[in-house]
Amino acid sequence: MLFSEKFQIEKDIIEKYGAIDISLVCDIPLFIDPMLIFNSNKAIYIDLHKNIIKYFHFLAKKSEQKLELADIKNWFTFKEVCNNWFGYALEGNKGSALDIEFGKFLYNNIKFVLKTNDIPSGEHAEKVMLLYEGSGRDKISDMTVNLIKDFLCEYTQDFARKYLKESDCSIFPVEKAEFNYETECFITKEYYLPFIINEKGEEEFILLTPSDILRKNEPSLNRDHFLKNNRRVRDYIENDVLKAQVNNYIAKAVAAYEKEQQKNKKKPREGSIRKIEREAFAEIVKEHPEIYDYYIKMREEEKEEIKKECIEEVDIQIDKFINNAKELINIFQRSKHEMPESSSAYEESKNRIKFFKHIIEDCDGYRNLYYKGERISTENDLQRMFKFVWCRTSFKPDFETNNGRGPADVVVSKGMKNQNVIEFKLASNPNLKHVFEQTETYKKANESEKSVIAIFYFTEQELIKVNKMINDAEQNERIDEDIILIDCRNDNKPSASKPPKKAEN
Repeated sequence: MLFSEKFQIEKDIIEKYGAIDISLVCDIPLFIDPMLIFNSNKAIYIDLHKNIIKYFHFLAKKSEQKLELADIKNWFTFKEVCNNWFGYALEGNKGSALDIEFGKFLYNNIKFVLKTNDIPSGEHAEKVMLLYEGSGRDKISDMTVNLIKDFLCEYTQDFARKYLKESDCSIFPVEKAEFNYETECFITKEYYLPFIINEKGEEEFILLTPSDILRKNEPSLNRDHFLKNNRRVRDYIENDVLKAQVNNYIAKAVAAYEKEQQKNKKKPREGSIRKIEREAFAEIVKEHPEIYDYYIKMREEEKEEIKKECIEEVDIQIDKFINNAKELINIFQRSKHEMPESSSAYEESKNRIKFFKHIIEDCDGYRNLYYKGERISTENDLQRMFKFVWCRTSFKPDFETNNGRGPADVVVSKGMKNQNVIEFKLASNPNLKHVFEQTETYKKANESEKSVIAIFYFTEQELIKVNKMINDAEQNERIDEDIILIDCRNDNKPSASKPPKKAEN
């Protein structure tokens, strides 16, 4: 159910207000990017950015002291604010928070964040993620949501007072709404907010978020982008001596590789050269951290490009998770497919996967796996769409269930003794050949005797790859039994509105 549907309000009103018409069933994978707040000319956003940086200066002062673990947890960690319905959760809106490990990481690197070397035009809280290995979008977003929580509450409160019925709203005390610098603690404030009744039977408030501070991909400042664009970053270095040192260090690393290739009578590969450049760049930046600031300056000057990227990302996510989902639901509802409930979780899983296959291949469901002709579906997206086939059954599907050996995509169950694992794989997945080992591990972890594997292919070449992989693994007899291949191609489906061509004499 969408926010607009739940509260009986026109979708256009929400969009004109500048917010996203969120799902109240599961998270939408969108995240707040602090760079979008920094880049904005809106007075309210300028103040928000100042407040974020003010809190970081407070943290920097505290980092000069030897803090107890409890203090680090209090000031340097940020509980997830699930009420905005953004994140990775496939069911509901509860994800993971920034734990104590991130808090200690921030505590140890806060000075790095605020030292700009007078290169970029401003300070950026997300700079800390340039040192962080791995994805940082959810961490930066959670941190930012916490630091602008009062704004989001006021933003939603204004909308509620103007457009929503009194019966749909209530006064809620919101913890950690603001930070009091005199008492050095977060304070609770009350707001008039819309709510839903959650799975515990309790009133849970909802927060709306402006679409112009959201994006889907990594934050504009992120380590992977920094390293991949090292050539451009090097061009931005204004200190000629530093630029020469960096370029020389990287050139030596590349020359050593080229010499080794020549020795082995092989041609240097561009992909290998870029990898060596990236690794050498990552090494030398440890000795010259001011290089990070040239990268930040570069990104500050690319604000129009970033804004355009983010608008496109939000449009794609809305199309994927809202518009396409609604269309798929309509297809499911129109389907005359009969599916009596099975006695075993294994048979129920197979029947539901085959129904999903029928919807995609025979009912034009494949159209919802594309955006402007380009395929947009990931394995995570397909899991979300698969949820729509779970109706009129007493079996329970649990998505991303982790029983100690990693998360299985779906575990279908009716009690502890009747369980089955379903694994979703794109044919393009580079680790596809490990799917059989993977499902065996998940079966043991979930005490399931059997499993079902669904493989989605988008091209003829991918189908050939899948069949070869299955043949090499000597699993051919399982095709159409518990290995279900699903054809998602958009270039081989005849239109139902056009009669088939007559054969030529």
